[in-house]
Amino acid sequence: MVRRNDFCGIFVIHVKPMKKILPLLAIFIMWASSAWGNSLPPYSEYHSLHPFYISEDFDQPEKDIEIFPNPVIEGRLTIKSSESFRSVQIMNITGEIVFSQEYPSGSTSEVIELDKLQKGIYLVRIGFSAKVTHTEKIMLK
Repeated sequence: MVRRNDFCGIFVIHVKPMKKILPLLAIFIMWASSAWGNSLPPYSEYHSLHPFYISEDFDQPEKDIEIFPNPVIEGRLTIKSSESFRSVQIMNITGEIVFSQEYPSGSTSEVIELDKLQKGIYLVRIGFSAKVTHTEKIMLK
């Protein structure tokens, strides 16, 4: 908003209305520079390289993994995979590792006893060669 200052005969810009416009203007400038400044469109496969987006790994083939039964009722969890895995970790919802087993020669099928764990939600992380992992959520009832 511009008003004439009667004392000096000059125009004065009042700051109060500008406080509402400046954040919107800054957002628009950032959006415009990112959309028009890059050769990539704003939404593309670029998101797989950006750290703020969930990474999608297109180079790794999908592994055929079965984790059953889910929910685990009798305290036994079976893991079967088409490719041999090197390790299995089970973590509680806070990230604490409650079970860990290494398989140096690799394994394609394992039965894990979970009798001693409390009921709840857990994450099963299966480690393959070349530091590739697969994680799934399971529930113990």
